[in-house]
Amino acid sequence: MTRPGFREFALLFLLALMWGSSFTFIKIGVHAYSPLVVAAGRLAVAALVLWAFAFIRKSDLPKGRRAWWSTFFVALLGNSVPFFLISYGETEIDAGLAAILMSVVPLTTVALAHFVTNDEKLSTGKALGVVLGTIGVIVLVGPETLTGLGGQLVFQLAVLIAAVCYAISSLVARNLRDQPRVGSAAVILTFAAVMLAPFALFVDQPWNMGWDVDGALSILYLGIFPTGIAMFLILYLIARAGASFVVFNNYLVPAVGVMVGFLVLREVPQPTSVIALGVILAGIAVSQIRFGCKPVRDSNVAEMECDPVTPIMTAPDSKK
Repeated sequence: MTRPGFREFALLFLLALMWGSSFTFIKIGVHAYSPLVVAAGRLAVAALVLWAFAFIRKSDLPKGRRAWWSTFFVALLGNSVPFFLISYGETEIDAGLAAILMSVVPLTTVALAHFVTNDEKLSTGKALGVVLGTIGVIVLVGPETLTGLGGQLVFQLAVLIAAVCYAISSLVARNLRDQPRVGSAAVILTFAAVMLAPFALFVDQPWNMGWDVDGALSILYLGIFPTGIAMFLILYLIARAGASFVVFNNYLVPAVGVMVGFLVLREVPQPTSVIALGVILAGIAVSQIRFGCKPVRDSNVAEMECDPVTPIMTAPDSKK
């Protein structure tokens, strides 16, 4: 692992651009096709991309029953279910709003990790971050939505549930830390595509849908870039600079999502959305602060002894 340099920071921004732009292209896709077709299509394309990478790199496949079960659940909770829920949510809500709602993923992961792991307990900073993130969500969806009166409640909840699925998935993915990364990612995306394909084919019958160039190109883009190549990039960055470096991606994605939605779809964010984004990002920042650090000194090194900071992993075998 090396100290991040210009290449690593450039790739981090490229990764944020890919993921941030995905919400806009999902919005374009669901204007033409059903959420199931969009989600299944991008997964199928992404699986082909990752198998190509696995072939080029001669990557091995996961080893052991536990690893294969883990790839299955990461595929279910980290790809097929959230991809469908986000696509469904964006049939009614703006792409920028979806990006902001998804920014609660790292804070959700921090909260869940406290209960299901032994080495990632809540610290003062993490607890404050979760509180700030919760306040941000309340500001974002609005009091009228929380009382059930908001017309977009179901669609906003779909995206929030997708965020919870991502968080659970990242904890399951801890079981894949010692597995071949590219091969595991290819298997995960294949499982996810197979899970959604029957529903997309037999429930929505895409052959009866009218052909739409923009919608088809959006699905192709989503599969190749934010799903396939982005997963390869995050594995590369984790190997080069570490998971803690990739955490900074969480600060960039929602802002990029709002910006791309404005530039491409002319979605103007509401003032409450901007305020909520700031509060949620502040929560992510606070969750990474090490409170109560104690200096530890010996004859050769000076270190800080602190509560461990949870690395928020955002791709299957590194991840959230």
